[in-house]
Amino acid sequence: MPGRPGTPAARENEGTGGGEAARLRRGLRISRALLRRDLGLEPTDDDLAAESETDAELRQFGEELDRALSGLPSGRPVEVPEDTAAFDGIVLRWVREDFAAVRTRCPESTDSYGDDYIAYIQRLQTDARTYAEAGAARVHIVSATLAAYEEFAVREGRDADNPDTRREFSRHVVRAHPDESLAWPPPRNGPCWCDSRRKYKKCCGAPARN
Repeated sequence: MPGRPGTPAARENEGTGGGEAARLRRGLRISRALLRRDLGLEPTDDDLAAESETDAELRQFGEELDRALSGLPSGRPVEVPEDTAAFDGIVLRWVREDFAAVRTRCPESTDSYGDDYIAYIQRLQTDARTYAEAGAARVHIVSATLAAYEEFAVREGRDADNPDTRREFSRHVVRAHPDESLAWPPPRNGPCWCDSRRKYKKCCGAPARN
């Protein structure tokens, strides 16, 4: 938006037609304003205008960034060994039918699971990718029912409400029931791990979700 006649921004665009010359002039104005401030010199009207424009653009950029990030699944810590030993990444997925019951039983899970099953699945996809990028030898998706989990907790004498029990249950399934876990990522043209009945490349593996 052109500046008002007589303002620094208006003078900057006079005779330049905008474009690269205008951008270079603006960059020089900002650099001079910053240099004069660092030297402790009294700011001129041009200096104040340049600083004001820069502050406004930074605020706008921050607001746009906040809006963009607000729609993304929030990150969650995953267990990654600090040493260089090989490790497997295991992601526990509650089946869709039990999702509401799990959230009711474990209220603390609301923040990490999300508000609905779609958000929950997107966060699990992020967890699996985090393991892979951290160097996991294999990444497993364990699909479980609440009934199977509670049976495990009773059999092992563990507290079902303890997050450590959920982690141990996931490891148990991978070791004792490998047919109940899936290797991540699945083939692009194979069925998605989230049981959507869609191809992975058109579901959780779609570029828009990664």
